[in-house]
Amino acid sequence: MIKSNKAELVIGLIGDTHIHSREGDTLQNVIDDFKEKNVDYIFHVGDFTRYKVYKELQDIFGNEKVIGIVGNMDDSKIAKELPKKRELDIFGHKIFITHGEGGPDNIIERLNRRFDLSEYDIIIFGHVHRPFNEKWRDGKLYISPGTPTDKKFTDINSYGYLKISKEKVEPTIIYL
Repeated sequence: MIKSNKAELVIGLIGDTHIHSREGDTLQNVIDDFKEKNVDYIFHVGDFTRYKVYKELQDIFGNEKVIGIVGNMDDSKIAKELPKKRELDIFGHKIFITHGEGGPDNIIERLNRRFDLSEYDIIIFGHVHRPFNEKWRDGKLYISPGTPTDKKFTDINSYGYLKISKEKVEPTIIYL
């Protein structure tokens, strides 16, 4: 699925956009930043909420460049088209992507109970509306872009980037 002749990829990370109730300039600003940084792919970790958002991202960046998963708030059309999890290999780095479940406390422990993450180097998730960017005690990178559009559960709005090459993985959270 991930194909590139480049030595390094820049991946835009976004999730929990909940566009049905929180429309505005914020998401457009994130999209503009993705364009400016010339992202190679966008990983959306679920809760687009409306199919229209998924299609708009594909129209802007290209169908094959938007890698998404379904979240718990997504409409049935998204649920029919997107999986609940994805497993990727980029430059030899094994990546697991899921939306997540439950509250923000103990999310990493919960992910490890729900899935066998032993073979993965990078775990990308959403759902908790809070950014995470940490190497955990198991040596894996856990990253959540947070939410760029929701202040209902957190005062922090955010999205992220993942620069990845054979030699390195550089995660970044952008705070709004």
